[in-house]
Amino acid sequence: MSVVPLDTSYVNRAAPPGSLRYFSLLYTPPGKRPVLTALYVLDTEIRDAARSSSHDVGHARLQWWQEEMDRLAQGDPQHPATRILAQTAASGAGSSGLRELLAAADMDLAHLTYATAEELHAYCARSSGGICEIIAAQLCAPASLDEASRSFAQQAGIGIRMTEMLRDVRQDAWDGRVYLPLDLLERHDVHYERLRSRDLDPAVRIVLETFAADAREALQGASTAAAELPAERADALRAVRVLAALHERLLDRIAARGYDVVSQRIELGPIEKPWLAWRAARRR
Repeated sequence: MSVVPLDTSYVNRAAPPGSLRYFSLLYTPPGKRPVLTALYVLDTEIRDAARSSSHDVGHARLQWWQEEMDRLAQGDPQHPATRILAQTAASGAGSSGLRELLAAADMDLAHLTYATAEELHAYCARSSGGICEIIAAQLCAPASLDEASRSFAQQAGIGIRMTEMLRDVRQDAWDGRVYLPLDLLERHDVHYERLRSRDLDPAVRIVLETFAADAREALQGASTAAAELPAERADALRAVRVLAALHERLLDRIAARGYDVVSQRIELGPIEKPWLAWRAARRR
């Protein structure tokens, strides 16, 4: 059965040209690219559902996705991305990981907060760690995903998600979502409303710097884990290594700007990204 390509409208939302995910896909083997693209689309669609302006609409959309996971398990999905998974993915497309992603989306819809860094890490493991683990499993198939590769994918996913949170902290605050650990905010007497300001005061800067250090620790843990993998396995996981390296460089850029993510959205430059992706892809 031939695989019907995803409509460009889906792909351009999930991995638009020039985005960090775009370069991850660029270093994905052609035979694996459709399933990885489908996973990025699913992640984007589910996250967007959780960010609906209407709670009722968001709940209905996530309920549809819960039912779609059941249909996927039964081999009769409806969404173009899940149809690709049903046709091309190995080992059941990581159905447990997809349900973890949905559980994280329910937490987003409820605007849950996290008392400690440990609680936040658990959320990130469900959100981005889960999808990175599924991606790693697909990249390594037909071989099974060993514990070292799984640990690498989880650490990469946690660090990637935390970097996104840092970059988007002001917009998230305006949307009523606070992903910074509450004990960190309380320690520096920072109320979440101060995260909405375009002025970066010293206390907020310290909070963001501390949070960035935590994100960097996760990404560096992933880098260390990748370096210890056998060469063949590290090569198979190149797409995840590229994505993690780009996010670690984004952390560098945020630090160089004094953690001022409230007055501007900090991104990597269009010339810098392909160069960094190429370097990361060559490393082992």
